[in-house]
Amino acid sequence: MDSKIGVVTLDGPAGVGKTTLAKQVAEALHIAYLDTGAMFRTLALRLGDGIKDLPEEEIRNRASDIVFSLKGTGSESQLLCSGVPVGQEIRTEEVGALASRVALIPVVRQILKEAQRKLGATGSIVVEGRDMGTVVFPQAQYKFFLDATPRVRALRRLNQLKGMGQTASLSELEKQIRERDERDRNRPVAPLRPADDALCIDTSSLTIEDTKKCILGCIKDKQKAQKKGGSADAVPLLGPCWDAVQEKHPLVHFITNSVIINDCANITLAAGGSPIMADAPEEAGQVTAICNALVLNIGTVCQRTSLSMQIAGAQARKLGHMVVLDPVGAGISDIRNNTLQMILRDVQPKIIKGNSSEIRYLAEGVGAAKGVDAQDSDMTDEDNLLAHARMAQALAKRQDAVVIITGAIDIVASADEAYAVSNGSPWMGRISGAGCMCAAVLGAYAGASPEEPFTAALAAMAAMGVAGEKAEARLDDEAGAGTYHMYLIDAVSRLDGETLDREKRIRKIL
Repeated sequence: MDSKIGVVTLDGPAGVGKTTLAKQVAEALHIAYLDTGAMFRTLALRLGDGIKDLPEEEIRNRASDIVFSLKGTGSESQLLCSGVPVGQEIRTEEVGALASRVALIPVVRQILKEAQRKLGATGSIVVEGRDMGTVVFPQAQYKFFLDATPRVRALRRLNQLKGMGQTASLSELEKQIRERDERDRNRPVAPLRPADDALCIDTSSLTIEDTKKCILGCIKDKQKAQKKGGSADAVPLLGPCWDAVQEKHPLVHFITNSVIINDCANITLAAGGSPIMADAPEEAGQVTAICNALVLNIGTVCQRTSLSMQIAGAQARKLGHMVVLDPVGAGISDIRNNTLQMILRDVQPKIIKGNSSEIRYLAEGVGAAKGVDAQDSDMTDEDNLLAHARMAQALAKRQDAVVIITGAIDIVASADEAYAVSNGSPWMGRISGAGCMCAAVLGAYAGASPEEPFTAALAAMAAMGVAGEKAEARLDDEAGAGTYHMYLIDAVSRLDGETLDREKRIRKIL
């Protein structure tokens, strides 16, 4: 075994290919694969169904003579019980049912957790299950959480059964999977969930080979970073970006949504910047020339403001100023789409921020925006996080820009990496223009740190999220959306760099 790898955990619900992947990853790394399910089955077979009626001490005494060990690597890994290889005797339906009952006994889970940790301490292993990264090996360096939609997992299971000469109903399989997920995610002991520091991978549209490459690539990146004395998943310090805004008070030029002009001005001031609203073609270029950043928002675009965006954008590009694009309502009208094509082609903004439907339209030329909001089916969540990050990354690479997808989980992506920002509040979706105000804060942060657009974008998104949480915390039973709107601007104005770094919830996903 290679003692340099340590423990690699692969968690996730049934039907995502954990076992196959674990074996293949172990094979590629030349380390052992630990089948934790086989451990439960072996212990159940050795102890029998009657142990459920025994006191904890008696169960421990009976299990004390059972010692697990491993030999071999990859697909040739073999689990041994007290020196004897575990064989097909544990693979019957009867033993599987017995193992399910025995696994509900807390002391049995504790005994096996201790045994699994001992195996992890003796050498490098790849281990898969439902709580490996959260409960059994919380200190593991390499954690992954695999998932897929219930329909995809049901189809995989159906094909598996067909290969075995069996038949089943797709709808019934999907129903069973959903019910099992519900039980696993809500069970009182070790519920199914990703570890906070796990890389979440949606395998719905990925092959086994694609997923394996993603896992091995992440491990390789971490190892390289460790050799350099750093961490591949380390989140940059964001406080210095906040400091830069306070020191430089960047001047930000807005050609923006007429619905939200006042709020954009106020939140820019609250963040530490200085706003100027100028959307006349006659002065757009001159105004941009004296500013540090330009924010283009097509929320209420018309022929006049589209021309102003073209003039100001060309000047900003010529001078190397930061340009933030907010493609509000992308895909819903010809003038918006034509204006966006012009900005992407001629202005080449360095930061593009939109909801998932807007970014999908820019990245793929398709989308079904619901007014200026994201289509429900496009909403970013843990199930599609990786797919959305890859979409953002593709657009970032094509445009040589930082691309941000906003939602319950925000994604900040460059051509080389992507992070998820989990700060925020549901109340942000209940006021008009929260996204537009977010673009304003992006303009201030990017204008103050033009040499670090990616870190500036991360800092701005985390700042808005942390402020959103603090605003929500101030609400009482009588308060509503109007009060929250006021508290949000208050919270941005009272934020500091130390609080930003302490309360940010950011993880690397690509």
